[in-house]
Amino acid sequence: MNETHYFLAVPIPQEIKLLYFEWIELVKEKLPFKTWVHPDDYHLTLAFLGDASFPKIQDVKNEMKRIVKEHDSFRLQVSGLGTFGSSESPRIFWSGVERQPLLEKLQRDVFQACQNVGFDLETRPFHPHMTLARRWIAESPFPFNELPELIHPKQELLSFKVNHVVLYQTHLDRSPKYLPLSIFSLEK
Repeated sequence: MNETHYFLAVPIPQEIKLLYFEWIELVKEKLPFKTWVHPDDYHLTLAFLGDASFPKIQDVKNEMKRIVKEHDSFRLQVSGLGTFGSSESPRIFWSGVERQPLLEKLQRDVFQACQNVGFDLETRPFHPHMTLARRWIAESPFPFNELPELIHPKQELLSFKVNHVVLYQTHLDRSPKYLPLSIFSLEK
């Protein structure tokens, strides 16, 4: 399987990736998921584009150059853990961020721009999250209530500034599998 997909996302800072990696090393043995996401692949997806031609990717890049001029950088706070799919046998195990109107506006603008250049995007409600693992494989139910909190003595490390949006290309045969193609700065 060598399909190439593209998506636009907010990258996660290295310090937070490391914090999650250390936490996951502590809990991973008790959580049998088929796949754990490589820490370098942590991100918050704004728009999943799927497969695309070179001209369409160029159109998206041009739209993104316009969009970032309309947005300033902002802060996000990491918050909570959750799952998608069955609560007993989740498809996705994730960490979220606190609600942030500036993130929601950025996502709407990115989504609309991608639709404007001809992408047929998924219309599920935006739920910003960082995927940690995929496909629960244990016979027993997922022990959500037994998970230790992701805590750190310096809580401010769980907050980060969103300075840019990245266009990523997926390489399913690699790890990490997401390659940054273009970076669009929110800094004026």
